[in-house]
Amino acid sequence: MPGWRCTSAALTAKQAFPFVYNSDCRGRRIFYPLVAGRPLSQPQIPVTLPTYDEVIGRNGINDANYNDHLLGLIRPDRLNVLTIHAEVEGGVRSAMFADFLHAALNRGIRPVPLRDLLSEAAIEPGEMIRGSIPGREGWLACQGEEIHG
Repeated sequence: MPGWRCTSAALTAKQAFPFVYNSDCRGRRIFYPLVAGRPLSQPQIPVTLPTYDEVIGRNGINDANYNDHLLGLIRPDRLNVLTIHAEVEGGVRSAMFADFLHAALNRGIRPVPLRDLLSEAAIEPGEMIRGSIPGREGWLACQGEEIHG
Protein backbone atom coordinates (compact mmCIF):
# COMPACT_ATOMS: atom_id res chain seq x y z
CA MET A 1 0.00 0.00 0.00
CA PRO A 2 1.35 3.47 -0.76
CA GLY A 3 2.99 5.05 2.27
CA TRP A 4 2.25 1.91 4.31
CA ARG A 5 -1.36 3.08 4.82
CA CYS A 6 -2.83 -0.40 4.92
CA THR A 7 -6.08 -1.28 6.70
CA SER A 8 -7.78 -4.54 7.66
CA ALA A 9 -10.24 -4.00 4.81
CA ALA A 10 -7.38 -3.73 2.30
CA LEU A 11 -5.70 -6.83 3.71
CA THR A 12 -8.95 -8.77 3.46
CA ALA A 13 -9.55 -7.60 -0.12
CA LYS A 14 -6.04 -8.65 -1.14
CA GLN A 15 -6.84 -12.25 -0.11
CA ALA A 16 -8.80 -12.58 -3.39
CA PHE A 17 -5.54 -12.24 -5.33
CA PRO A 18 -2.75 -14.85 -5.55
CA PHE A 19 -0.07 -12.82 -3.76
CA VAL A 20 2.68 -14.96 -2.26
CA TYR A 21 3.38 -12.21 0.27
CA ASN A 22 2.68 -8.53 0.90
CA SER A 23 4.88 -5.75 2.23
CA ASP A 24 2.34 -3.24 3.48
CA CYS A 25 3.77 -2.28 6.85
CA ARG A 26 6.77 -1.50 8.97
CA GLY A 27 7.96 -3.99 11.55
CA ARG A 28 10.66 -6.38 12.71
CA ARG A 29 9.73 -9.89 11.52
CA ILE A 30 7.69 -11.70 8.88
CA PHE A 31 4.17 -12.51 10.12
CA TYR A 32 0.64 -13.46 9.12
CA PRO A 33 -1.56 -10.45 9.86
CA LEU A 34 -4.58 -10.99 12.06
CA VAL A 35 -7.94 -9.62 10.96
CA ALA A 36 -10.85 -10.08 13.35
CA GLY A 37 -8.61 -12.41 15.37
CA ARG A 38 -7.86 -14.76 12.46
CA PRO A 39 -4.56 -14.99 10.56
CA LEU A 40 -4.68 -14.26 6.86
CA SER A 41 -2.99 -16.60 4.39
CA GLN A 42 -0.62 -14.03 2.85
CA PRO A 43 2.38 -13.19 5.04
CA GLN A 44 3.61 -9.65 5.54
CA ILE A 45 7.28 -8.94 4.96
CA PRO A 46 7.62 -5.62 6.76
CA VAL A 47 10.08 -2.90 5.90
CA THR A 48 12.58 -2.77 8.76
CA LEU A 49 15.05 -0.09 7.67
CA PRO A 50 14.37 3.64 7.35
CA THR A 51 13.90 5.20 3.95
CA TYR A 52 16.08 7.99 2.60
CA ASP A 53 13.44 10.65 3.23
CA GLU A 54 12.95 9.51 6.84
CA VAL A 55 16.56 10.06 7.90
CA ILE A 56 18.13 12.62 5.60
CA GLY A 57 18.59 15.92 7.40
CA ARG A 58 17.93 14.39 10.82
CA ASN A 59 20.50 13.70 13.51
CA GLY A 60 23.38 14.85 11.30
CA ILE A 61 22.57 12.45 8.44
CA ASN A 62 23.35 13.91 5.02
CA ASP A 63 24.17 12.57 1.56
CA ALA A 64 27.84 12.20 2.51
CA ASN A 65 27.17 9.85 5.44
CA TYR A 66 23.78 8.34 4.57
CA ASN A 67 25.16 5.09 3.14
CA ASP A 68 27.40 4.48 6.16
CA HIS A 69 24.46 5.21 8.46
CA LEU A 70 22.21 2.77 6.63
CA LEU A 71 24.87 0.07 6.43
CA GLY A 72 25.39 0.47 10.18
CA LEU A 73 21.75 -0.42 10.79
CA ILE A 74 21.95 -3.76 8.97
CA ARG A 75 22.36 -6.69 11.35
CA PRO A 76 23.02 -10.29 10.26
CA ASP A 77 20.75 -11.68 13.01
CA ARG A 78 17.72 -9.59 11.98
CA LEU A 79 15.37 -9.14 9.09
CA ASN A 80 16.76 -6.27 6.99
CA VAL A 81 14.26 -4.93 4.45
CA LEU A 82 14.87 -1.64 2.68
CA THR A 83 12.36 0.20 0.52
CA ILE A 84 13.84 1.86 -2.53
CA HIS A 85 11.93 4.71 -4.13
CA ALA A 86 12.27 4.90 -7.91
CA GLU A 87 12.20 8.68 -7.83
CA VAL A 88 15.02 8.89 -5.25
CA GLU A 89 17.41 5.92 -5.36
CA GLY A 90 16.43 5.15 -8.93
CA GLY A 91 16.69 8.75 -10.08
CA VAL A 92 18.23 11.75 -8.36
CA ARG A 93 20.27 9.60 -5.94
CA SER A 94 21.05 6.69 -8.25
CA ALA A 95 24.83 7.17 -8.02
CA MET A 96 24.59 7.22 -4.23
CA PHE A 97 22.48 4.04 -4.33
CA ALA A 98 25.03 2.36 -6.62
CA ASP A 99 27.71 3.27 -4.06
CA PHE A 100 25.50 1.78 -1.31
CA LEU A 101 25.15 -1.50 -3.21
CA HIS A 102 28.89 -1.66 -3.86
CA ALA A 103 29.69 -0.99 -0.18
CA ALA A 104 27.10 -3.55 0.94
CA LEU A 105 28.58 -6.23 -1.31
CA ASN A 106 32.07 -5.40 -0.02
CA ARG A 107 30.78 -6.02 3.51
CA GLY A 108 29.28 -9.37 2.55
CA ILE A 109 25.72 -8.07 2.49
CA ARG A 110 23.84 -9.72 -0.35
CA PRO A 111 20.54 -8.25 -1.58
CA VAL A 112 17.85 -10.85 -2.24
CA PRO A 113 14.28 -10.74 -3.53
CA LEU A 114 11.75 -10.55 -0.70
CA ARG A 115 10.21 -13.90 -1.65
CA ASP A 116 13.53 -15.58 -0.80
CA LEU A 117 13.10 -14.49 2.82
CA LEU A 118 9.99 -16.63 3.24
CA SER A 119 11.88 -19.93 3.21
CA GLU A 120 14.13 -18.78 6.05
CA ALA A 121 11.38 -17.54 8.37
CA ALA A 122 9.34 -19.13 11.13
CA ILE A 123 6.15 -17.23 10.39
CA GLU A 124 3.68 -16.61 13.19
CA PRO A 125 0.49 -14.53 13.35
CA GLY A 126 0.66 -10.93 14.51
CA GLU A 127 -1.34 -7.75 14.63
CA MET A 128 -1.06 -4.76 12.34
CA ILE A 129 -1.79 -1.45 14.02
CA ARG A 130 -1.64 2.23 13.16
CA GLY A 131 1.67 3.65 14.30
CA SER A 132 4.24 6.27 13.50
CA ILE A 133 7.87 6.42 12.42
CA PRO A 134 10.25 9.30 13.09
CA GLY A 135 10.68 11.29 9.90
CA ARG A 136 7.40 10.12 8.33
CA GLU A 137 4.25 12.21 8.56
CA GLY A 138 0.94 10.72 9.66
CA TRP A 139 0.00 7.18 10.53
CA LEU A 140 1.23 4.04 8.85
CA ALA A 141 0.58 0.34 9.26
CA CYS A 142 3.00 -1.19 11.75
CA GLN A 143 3.51 -4.63 13.12
CA GLY A 144 1.78 -4.83 16.50
CA GLU A 145 4.96 -5.18 18.48
CA GLU A 146 6.42 -1.72 18.92
CA ILE A 147 8.95 -0.66 16.28
CA HIS A 148 9.63 3.00 16.99
CA GLY A 149 13.24 4.08 17.06
